[in-house]
Amino acid sequence: MSEAPAPLAGIRVVEIAAGVSVVGAGLAANLPGGLMRDFGADVTHLQTVPACSLDSGVESERAWNRGKRIIETAIDDLPQVVQKLAADADILFLTGDESVLEGRGIGYESLARSHPSLIVARIRPSFDASGPLPDLELLVQARAGVLTQIRGHRPGPVFCDLPIGSAGAALAATAGALACLYEREATGVGGWVETSLYDGMMAMLSMIVGRVEHPSSSIEGKWIRSDPTPPLSFCCADGNYIQLWFGAKGAYEAFLDHIDDPPSEAGYSEDMRSGAINRRSERWAELFATRDRDHWMSHLGGHDFRCEPVLRPGEALLDPHVVELGLSVKHRDPAGGEITVLGPVAKVAPAGRCAPKPGGRLLSGVRVLDLSAYLAGPVSAMVLGELGADVLKVEPASGDPHRVVEFMFAAGQRGKRALGLDLKAPEAANVLRRLFEWSDVVHHNSRIGLSDRLGYDEATVRAVNPGVVYCHASGFGPSGPRALLPLNDHLMQALSGAEAAAGGSGRPPTYLDWGAIDIASGWVAACSIVAALYAQRRTGTTQTVSSTLLGAGIMLKSGAFATAQGTIVEGPVVDANQTGYGAAYRLYEGGDGSWLALAVSDTQAWTRLLSVVGAEALPEEPPALRSDDGLPQPSETILEKAFSTKPAAEWVSTLQAAGVPAVNVALDQRADFVSRLLDDPVNRVLGRVVSFEWGPRGRLEQPAFPARIGPEPRPGAPARIPALGEHTDEVLADLGLGPRERQDLSAAAVTGRG
Repeated sequence: MSEAPAPLAGIRVVEIAAGVSVVGAGLAANLPGGLMRDFGADVTHLQTVPACSLDSGVESERAWNRGKRIIETAIDDLPQVVQKLAADADILFLTGDESVLEGRGIGYESLARSHPSLIVARIRPSFDASGPLPDLELLVQARAGVLTQIRGHRPGPVFCDLPIGSAGAALAATAGALACLYEREATGVGGWVETSLYDGMMAMLSMIVGRVEHPSSSIEGKWIRSDPTPPLSFCCADGNYIQLWFGAKGAYEAFLDHIDDPPSEAGYSEDMRSGAINRRSERWAELFATRDRDHWMSHLGGHDFRCEPVLRPGEALLDPHVVELGLSVKHRDPAGGEITVLGPVAKVAPAGRCAPKPGGRLLSGVRVLDLSAYLAGPVSAMVLGELGADVLKVEPASGDPHRVVEFMFAAGQRGKRALGLDLKAPEAANVLRRLFEWSDVVHHNSRIGLSDRLGYDEATVRAVNPGVVYCHASGFGPSGPRALLPLNDHLMQALSGAEAAAGGSGRPPTYLDWGAIDIASGWVAACSIVAALYAQRRTGTTQTVSSTLLGAGIMLKSGAFATAQGTIVEGPVVDANQTGYGAAYRLYEGGDGSWLALAVSDTQAWTRLLSVVGAEALPEEPPALRSDDGLPQPSETILEKAFSTKPAAEWVSTLQAAGVPAVNVALDQRADFVSRLLDDPVNRVLGRVVSFEWGPRGRLEQPAFPARIGPEPRPGAPARIPALGEHTDEVLADLGLGPRERQDLSAAAVTGRG
């Protein structure tokens, strides 16, 4: 039997990285093509030579280039090469400075004249009210204030190893390009997508960035005060760390009983609020230090109180569960033989014949049934809504449990309609059946088995509507030893290597309380659903989509890989003091106690740095970034001493005047950080901020959809977060239920209304 075609089979993608640093913007320049490749597209990756000196010794592209055709060209030859590739391409992803691309006639307007069906996704250099920024993640995060939103091992700003801007830009560009492809199948006309590392960063921080007129205690704790979250990571006797999580109902109490710790009279939430859990953690630290990690994993494994090992980047690729899911694959690397790298983070497979939907602007006319909860699942449906889909959120008649965690609820619910429905009630089956008939997409992120018990498993849905795109975005996937266990962003930071890398060499893990892996997972599922919709429209074959939070977490650290000998190549290493990767890419403290971020991307900029600093002991070439230990480089020590002689702002002014990439590090408390992003006039003009009324909370402002799409206006989603059951009566009437039926369902508490 022949293998079923992939959703993007026959689609030709060209991914262009023009003078882009792997360290500074690697995911932005490599992830879009990787996702398209895994959806079945033929991908060519074009990169300019010579490479940035900042990337000397960094091998991440060996992992990212799996399955791509690689072309290298000099920047001066770029126009001719791009024009030739564009003639046969469906989608172009462009990353690089405007002087290199648009300045040489490489952009949507020039390319579309010759190729009107071409889709161009442009990741532009960032800028805000303070001016432009190159495609260097460190500088974008430093200026925005991200680096003071990390609780590190010392006071002051902390270097962020997680490339949230680069990843967010890549995911937004991919989702936009796929939506344009879906529309093009009906119209034959291409389009453009535009975003940046700054846009992507804001989207990935949507759980901690927001402002309302009348904040609740939940909102105050995350958007205003940045209340600390107990890390719950503990060093074991062998020096390895273990990560705990008590998110499931009753998990905290079960854990206390399991380790013979005194029961809590107040409960988990109150112990968190009062700090009692921190006092318990001191006892637990002594306990975990008595045995090796393997003992604790065996002793604590398999329960709803969850534990996972804190791994370094790349180590998860050797985990048996990751291997079983196909998230870890072997790749024959031309430069160095066989390596183990991240495999496809989502799967889209045909599930039967169906009638293709008629065309509209992007996803206009697509109806999405959102049965998801928490953050990752709702973000997926929200992205589809921002692309024009009609999204209906179904939640218990008593309300989504995360309505009380308002900062999280707001981050994933914009633009939806809301239906309150008790899925456990026998009468709900008829409503569900009608919802399945209404839907083009059914999406959920329930734990394995729950959808079967509540009646929205794939078999039940397809029995009613064979043509639906069915998406299950699970935590650990459908099989393997962890399949039935709960998972959250915190545990995924442990497994993926994000926590360990952020903590710095030889130091305890550092937890980032942003929900970035949850949000990335939501975007991956959304991209997969749009790819499935395209395949359905093109082939008349409906699709099944599956993705995992586990895969999304590893994706954010996917430049790491394992050699055939089992050696982990994780990429640049953060030093023990959490300042950065090395002399050319890190934070420095000025003489006044403020900080600057330095990102020297090439030898020319390093030479200009030498002339400014005047330190004769510095080498003529920038030293390679550290990759195997966290020891300070001699050049770092010299530069630390030099920068300590004057205020950081004075140094930044001098460095920028000399053409050396450097910015002041914004030193903000959480409320000031939020205001910095939401009140920036450029962010408001570009539409990076959306504002609307949110019930009793009043006016809400939060990050907007991070991509601009044209040439026709993007349909977008209604600017609203629905109240509980706000649209229940409206939806039930649309489904054909009469007034008496609707009244009976409400009276029996099967449906809920706001």
